[in-house]
Amino acid sequence: MDTQPETQPSHPESLELIYALNAVATTLQNSIRDEDNIYTVFTQQVVSLGLRGGISLYDKSSSTLTFKTIAFPNPLRKILSRFERDLDTYAAGYTIPAASVDVYQRVVEKSQSVFVPDTSSISSQVVPHPIKGVVAPLLKFLGSPPGIFVPLIFEGQIKGMLNIVGKNLTEKDVPTMQAFANQIAVALENARLIKNLHRTHNELEAAYEATLEGWVDALDLRDNEIQGHSLRVSELTTGLAAFAGIPSVELPHIRRGSLLHDIGKMAIPDAILHKPGPLSETEWNVMKMHPVTAHQWLSRIPFLHPALDIPYDHHERWDGSGYPRGLTRDEIPVAARIFAVVDVWDAMSSNRPYRKAIPQKQVIQHLREQADILFDPKVVEAFMDFRSKKVGAP
Repeated sequence: MDTQPETQPSHPESLELIYALNAVATTLQNSIRDEDNIYTVFTQQVVSLGLRGGISLYDKSSSTLTFKTIAFPNPLRKILSRFERDLDTYAAGYTIPAASVDVYQRVVEKSQSVFVPDTSSISSQVVPHPIKGVVAPLLKFLGSPPGIFVPLIFEGQIKGMLNIVGKNLTEKDVPTMQAFANQIAVALENARLIKNLHRTHNELEAAYEATLEGWVDALDLRDNEIQGHSLRVSELTTGLAAFAGIPSVELPHIRRGSLLHDIGKMAIPDAILHKPGPLSETEWNVMKMHPVTAHQWLSRIPFLHPALDIPYDHHERWDGSGYPRGLTRDEIPVAARIFAVVDVWDAMSSNRPYRKAIPQKQVIQHLREQADILFDPKVVEAFMDFRSKKVGAP
């Protein structure tokens, strides 16, 4: 009678460990916001499994390992914390030459996974010689459980080391730990990629902002009667928008739109822009084209698409008497409605070559009188409340 060879039964503790570590890995992959978050999740999950462990990163140029997180359950965590405070030396952030611990050296320099039946010797090697006597009680408390030490490898490069310690670990658990280490390495690299993308995005955004401010400076130099106007109204408009409850994610776009509200005037001839007297009907029609010009220029730049409302519609009026599109009431984008109030406030409150600044009480009276005619009345009231809270004015 033919018999099939018996299949070796799975090690139940190994199966339990596989399921548990797979769950940890899934949590890690779903929790990537930054590198520190990975260490936090790792520590919480490893401790919840009744294990100890750590993640350290390898610096090939100096052949050193730096511990990024140490997962110790209580009360061991409390004891370690007390020694850290007393010695002013902390496990997370501690750097050690890989060659000072033979197992570490095998892991990161030879890319070997190592099972250690008794980890007491490793604990002793990690502790600097001058403080071994001081931390002897801690080393005794750590005991000598088995541990597994495996390299963190990504794209063929050693990135660091994972170590897991637990009384029930056996050499059979090494492949499981290797797979777990691979998942941690991927999570860390993904987090670094996200960080680099954020840094690149921030650098690019800063370059855009510098360019925008350069454009505004050029416009202010050309139209010297409003020098500083663009920066003032951008700050005030952004503050009022935040006060009025505009979502914070929209505020940078409002600031950019405010800065660039008059950029279309770069296309207005000097003879019209600097004319000392009233404009003729033809000249006024040319002047009224500057929002259209701004829209045409800025709409070619995807980065500025969310900021177009103010440059395009800041001369629209609540009653439909504005330009260039003759929008009325809620047809006017809310950012442009907010800006319109701030723009008139700053224009009337500032000195101009042809007149002194108008007293603020008169400016307030004008805004109130034109609420529900030129301006959104709710925006006018919000501006009064905002100004009162900002400067303590009545």
